[in-house]
Amino acid sequence: MDLWYSRTESPGADYRVKVRKPLFSAESGRRRIDVFETEDFGRILVVDGRIALAESDGAAYREMAVHVPLNAHPAVRSVLIIGGGDGAVVAELARYSEIERIVVAEADDGVIETARRWFPETAAAIRDPRVEIEPAEPADYARQTRERFDLVIVDRPEDEGAGELGQAFYCDCFRILAGDGILVNRAGDALFPGKRRDVLRSAGRLKRLFPIYRLYRAARPACEPGELLLGFASKRYEPVPAAFDDETWSKRGIATTYYNPAIHAAAFALPQYEAELFAKA
Repeated sequence: MDLWYSRTESPGADYRVKVRKPLFSAESGRRRIDVFETEDFGRILVVDGRIALAESDGAAYREMAVHVPLNAHPAVRSVLIIGGGDGAVVAELARYSEIERIVVAEADDGVIETARRWFPETAAAIRDPRVEIEPAEPADYARQTRERFDLVIVDRPEDEGAGELGQAFYCDCFRILAGDGILVNRAGDALFPGKRRDVLRSAGRLKRLFPIYRLYRAARPACEPGELLLGFASKRYEPVPAAFDDETWSKRGIATTYYNPAIHAAAFALPQYEAELFAKA
């Protein structure tokens, strides 16, 4: 009998991935954590029923979440990651020698320990001496901290965990960002009507706070049946610097699988239905 990972995306559509075998399952705090070996994507990490990490399909998302803001902001030194316990975004950030501090606000160490056991190459970056783990709920950490960050990456869906990341959370993120700070979050997937409402809500929250806000696209086939939309919210910098080109990027000496300067610019060109949706936010 075939085994499938399945998730309902809309009243009329399910998303399924064929599973070769289950590898791990546990309850950690308020979360259910599973690891499966799949036919097409290698090992996948599933948190509360959603694919958080795929072994052979993570490069596009983490590269676009990291390299876009790092190449829009000229001097990122401190970064806060909301979620991120699997280590994928941390691993990409750690490739930038100029970053001095990476704080990971991850409430559940079960995700971290699962990633270390089943995705050791990805999770290894968590041991970087610049990385600090804060075992706190995202909203609590953002509300209570008095630190300032150049970049905040919200590496989790807004409605995951103890509660939805609402307007108050993003107001706190705005406060703890430096005067020229940037925030990147997962706006969602606009393929299905119900999901479009989520994108509108996410975009509306950030457009009310930041003078510069754009949506951009990243492929994530193991996790999204459509295209993942990321939000780029900035206090000062436009997402595509005028002077950014292949030569500028090549000087960094960072090898990528998905990201390059052309993709950086093209990702902000939205299909018409997404552009019209964004205009309503």
